[in-house]
Formats: sequence, structure tokens, C-alpha cells
Amino acid sequence: MKTVLVPFFFVILSLVSPNDCIAQDRKLIDSLKLVVQQAPSDTIRIKAYKDLSWAYATTRKKLDTATMYADTIYSLSNQINYGEGVALSHFYYGVINRFKGNYYQGIDHIEKYVSYYQHKGDSSRMASGLFQFAVMQGHLGDYKKSLDAQYRIYNIHKSDNYTKGMAFTVQSIGHIQRKMDKHQEAIASYEASVSLNTRINDLSGTWQSLMSLGNTYAEINNFNQAEAYLVEAMVYAKKADDLYGIAFINENLGNLNNKTDDHIKALQFHKKALEIRNTLPSKKDKALSQYHVGKTYLALGNTDKSKSYITKSLMLAEEMNVKPLLLDNYKSMVDLYEFENNSSEAFKYLKLYTEIKDSLFNSEKNKQLVEIETKYQSAQKDQEIELLKKENELREKEAQRQDIVKKAILISAILILLLAGMLIYILRQKLKNQKAINAKDEEIKISNFREQLGTLEMKALRAQMNPHFLFNCMNSINKMILSEDHDNASRYLTKFSKLIRLMLENSEHQDVSLQDELEMLKAYIELEIIRFKGKIKYSIHLDENLESESILIPSMILQPFVENAIWHGLLPKDEAGLIEIKIKENEDYLQCSITDSGIGRKASMELKKDSKHKKKSMGIKITSERLKLLTQEKIKEVISIIDLKDQNNNAIGTRVNILIPIS
Repeated sequence: MKTVLVPFFFVILSLVSPNDCIAQDRKLIDSLKLVVQQAPSDTIRIKAYKDLSWAYATTRKKLDTATMYADTIYSLSNQINYGEGVALSHFYYGVINRFKGNYYQGIDHIEKYVSYYQHKGDSSRMASGLFQFAVMQGHLGDYKKSLDAQYRIYNIHKSDNYTKGMAFTVQSIGHIQRKMDKHQEAIASYEASVSLNTRINDLSGTWQSLMSLGNTYAEINNFNQAEAYLVEAMVYAKKADDLYGIAFINENLGNLNNKTDDHIKALQFHKKALEIRNTLPSKKDKALSQYHVGKTYLALGNTDKSKSYITKSLMLAEEMNVKPLLLDNYKSMVDLYEFENNSSEAFKYLKLYTEIKDSLFNSEKNKQLVEIETKYQSAQKDQEIELLKKENELREKEAQRQDIVKKAILISAILILLLAGMLIYILRQKLKNQKAINAKDEEIKISNFREQLGTLEMKALRAQMNPHFLFNCMNSINKMILSEDHDNASRYLTKFSKLIRLMLENSEHQDVSLQDELEMLKAYIELEIIRFKGKIKYSIHLDENLESESILIPSMILQPFVENAIWHGLLPKDEAGLIEIKIKENEDYLQCSITDSGIGRKASMELKKDSKHKKKSMGIKITSERLKLLTQEKIKEVISIIDLKDQNNNAIGTRVNILIPIS
């Protein structure tokens, strides 16, 4: 039986080598962690977590850390109902399981990732998932699924003119061609991959393609050419400081020396590969090196050491159910026991070898692979012919359309000129009179609008900063001082002074930035949190596309609604309550929602009826009138209030939706 130097899918790596990955750039990882700490939104935080998960995963050493960040992406994305984040977490789970050798779990995650982006129509992200899928199916011995995925990937990369992706995909197709004994086609594929990788100066991709060329020449017994390519591949792997690649090339040099019967030199190369792989997390790679060391010891006649290494390799291969590696180990066990004249054990492993071989690659599967390749090549030619045909049809139709359009334009121009001449005289007379009337009406309207708006703004300020509120704040400070709660009194006074300063600053301007408005709102809420001893919790969520510093809105527009939610929604509750503020942009308006988990409007009205001290708040009414004026009453419902209820129709809070014009 012909010896294969390395099962072809064992040399497929991720699109970013350990040298290129983020994990080896310590400064970049630190900067990503800083982004996580300072991220203004959950979606930006998720993007930083995904980069960290990828960075640690591609080291192939820190997979537990990579898993931790993938868990964080999954958990946070579910909390905010962020579908893309959930899909990304499945991608990183898939990659991590691939590097661990857990291929079935990895494929399950990757299929969910591919399905999500196929539904979204994002072909480039589909390609990255399909690549991982193809690699793992190859490791499991399902070459039909792997080849099908590779052709899909190649078409996507070719359409996007993505050179690096095309290089890796052509290399992967070359691996399958080797499995089909099409060595010349495989050599052509690998040479194309080397050319593409050299063009973009990809060290990792270059050593992989060179190593594949070396292995292919070894399979057709051109050993000098094989060694030359493997030595050149080692140069590029060392330049990239790629332990993963250095181990692979040592392994292939060992296989080459075994083929030329220099088993002592082969053993040295295989032990170097095993030594490196013992420091890496991949169980599959470790099992592969153990198999090669054991097989080389068998060639040297040392059956004890051979059996020890092959048994370890076989245990890992059975644990992972990696069929190509199982096939090689079973064959070596047959050879080992035949060497010891133990026919019963040799027959046992021969039976296992035959079963795996039949299931892995029978004549029907060979036929399927040939059909796939032929189908792909025919489809490419048919596609080119169809495109040329459609292009010619489109040219003819476009010429006809342009001719019709020219005639239509000429006729329309003549008609328009005739009509225009008749209408211009009439319209001129009407426009003179109408302009004078409209100008006067507009002046009156603007004057009234400004007067009403100015009056309402002053009323809003008085309603928001009323004496009752100031008295309560000062009284709270006094109580804290008398009860010797100096820390809280100091904190309260500091935040109170900040709130007064912010309100006064904002009141000087008709419009303020969204950031300044939210800063004032946070100061107010935090003051109430201290005042009512933690009975209030809050969160503010901004749409990730909002530029809060550059968006201008009317000043002091949100505070009355938040105050109403605190006083009439949360404070009557026995337990702590939550206020959630969400803001997103919709054309020329901000859509704001203020949601509280309070007692609801009905219960609040009941309490007001029974209360001796009935506080009449004018803030919301005045703010509503301001918004109507600012929108010039183009929107009928600038404020809408929704009563939130559970499944049993019990009140669980209130939501206020507000439309605010952007200046």
C-alpha cells in the first residue's frame, strides 16, 4: 500500500497563522481589554470580546481563555437580543473545538453560524464558516462534504476578488485532488497557491503550500524535489515563528526519510515534531506524531517502543473518532503483530482496518468526488456562456430602450414648452399676490411660535426646578448631617450642586447636545438614588450609531418624565425598582422610551386620591406643549404612554415613548 506522508486535511490551518494572530501582539490585546472597559455600548463591547476570543484561540495554547470570551459573547448577546453576536459566539466555539480536536461539536456550532449568515445574505462571513466546516469534515474523513464546501468557498472568494481566501481554497482543493490520485492537478493547484500567497507576502500560507508541494512530489517518488520544497517551507515557517508549522514540516521530513529508508534520521524529525506538539493543545496533532514515532520504531525493529507509541495514538484517535488516523493506526498494528508472529491480534486489527477503509473511501465515494469536480467545472463553463449570452441580450435591449427614451424626451419637451408658455403668465400674477400674503402670514406665525416657545421653556424650568424639589433636597442634606451621615451628606451635596450647575448651564441654550442632556439626567437620577437609599436602579441604552456629542435637542426635555416615573411609579413600591431609558435615531427625530417597573398609572392615581399632599406636576404637560410646538404639530402623538402588564393582567410598570426633533 502506498504511504501518504500526511493526511491532506491535517495541514489546513486557519486563515490567520499564529504569527499573524492578535494573541502574539500583547499591546493589541491590552488595547482590546481597554476597549471592553470603556465601551459605550454592549455591541461595541461584544466586538472587542470576539477579537479577544479569536486572539487567544489562534495561539492554540490558551483555548480555555478563548472559551471564556466566547461564553461572554454568547451570554451578553442573549441579554440584549443581539442575533449577530450569538452567531459570532458559535463561530468561535467552532474554531476552539476544532483546535481541541472535538470536531462533531465544532461542526454543530459552525453550521449554526453559516445558517445565520446565509439567511442574512452575507457571503464573505459564510465563507469563513464554510472553511472551518470543510477542515473538520476532512479530519473526520467525509471528503465529499469537505470538497463541496471548498468549491462554495472558492466561488465566494473569486466573486469578492479576495486573494488570500482564494489561495487557501486552491490549496485545499489540491489536497482533495491528491486523495483522488490526481497528483499533477494537485501540483498545479499548490503552485497557484504559492504564487497567490507570495503576491500578498503571507508567510504562513506560503509554507503550507510549499509543504504540500513537497509531500505531493514525495508521493510520486520524486524525493529530491520533495526535500527541496520541504526545506524551503521550513525557512518560511521559521520566519513566521510558527511552532504549529515547524512541527508539521518536521513530521513530513520524517516521513520523507522513512520512504528513503533512513529511519534513524526520520525518527529524529518525528521526535522533534512530537516534542513541539506536546506543548500545543491539539489532541489530533499529538496523536499523529505518536503514530509516526511508533511506526518509525517498527521500521527499526523496536516493537516494544513501537507498540507503546501506536497504542497511545490509537487511544486518542478512538476518543476523537478521527477515521483517517484510525485507519493508519490499525494498519500499523497489523504490521506490528505480523512482525511478532501474533496472527490472532494481527487478524483482529486487519478486520478493524478493513471496516474503517470501506466506510471511509469506497469506490462509490470516489465516483461521487469525481462527479462533484466534473459538475463544478461544467457549471463554471455553463456560467461563462450564460453570462455572455445575457450580456449580448442586455446590450440589444439597452440600445432599443435608449432609442425609445430619446423619442419620448423630444416629444415631452415640445409639449412642456407649449404648456409652460400658457401657464407662466397666469402663475406670475397669482404668485405675486400669494407671496405677499404668505410672507405676512409666516412672519406672524414665527413670531407667535417663538413667543409661545419662550413662555413654555420658562414654565418648564420653573416646573422642573420648583421650590418643593429644592426644599426636599436641602431637607435631605440636613437630615444626613443631623444623623452624622457625613459621607452621604457630602456625596449628596456634591451631586446636588452638579445638578444645579448642569440645569443652569443647559437653561442658557435653547438646544443642547444629547450628551449634555443625558449627563444632567444621570446627575438627577443619582441624586434621587442617594436620597431614597438605593430604592432606584437605572440604565441608559443608546443606539450604537448615535453620535451623542453632535446631536442637538431641546434642553431639559426628558427630566420631567423620569421624575414622574420615580415619584409616582417606583417610590410607592416596597422593593427597589428599575428605570430603563432607550434612545435611537429615526430620520429627523429621536425615539426615546422611559420604562419603569413601578406600580402603574392606575395604582398611582388611587394613591393620589388618598394622599393628603397632592402634588400637581406641570412638567409633563408643559414639555408636551413644547414638543408640539417644536414639531409644528406635524406629529399628532409626540408622547404616548403604555401600561405594562403581566400574563395575569397585573400592572408591572409604565413606558413613555417620546418623539424629540433633532436640531
